[in-house]
Amino acid sequence: MRHEVQRYLELLERRLATLRLLAAGLDEARSAFTDLNLEAMHQHIAHQENLCAEIRLLDTELRALKETLAGEPHADRPASEFEALARELDPASARHLQLLLSGLTAIQSDVRRLNRVHTELLRRSRRSVNVLLNFLANYTGTYSPLGSRGSLASSMQVGK
Repeated sequence: MRHEVQRYLELLERRLATLRLLAAGLDEARSAFTDLNLEAMHQHIAHQENLCAEIRLLDTELRALKETLAGEPHADRPASEFEALARELDPASARHLQLLLSGLTAIQSDVRRLNRVHTELLRRSRRSVNVLLNFLANYTGTYSPLGSRGSLASSMQVGK
């Protein structure tokens, strides 16, 4: 049982660290979207996808381990599953668990906030791209693309 509890704490620490990386990634990605830097956007998106995949894997492991820990017999089952876990820990580990849980609560709140900001940034970026596309669409009759006119040499031959 002690090994499972330690593993659970390690997984919580990894989840906390990964969420912190995701929050930092969302914050750093802001400049790529405001500058409309497509290459940097792709890099940030790929990094965020990897972090989200890691979080999903950690959540799966945490759920499985939680079920294992919940299957252990407890004489007096407390209201909270974390209280039950904390009762089985020494005081230092129980305090560590409490710090991890409060850290997770704080970073999850921060990631939700950053996600809302990122969503709004994407919405505004989409509007900027649409404005540029509309601008270009209005001038397609005036300025035809170079490919439709042909090369410089062929346009010079027309003038002969």
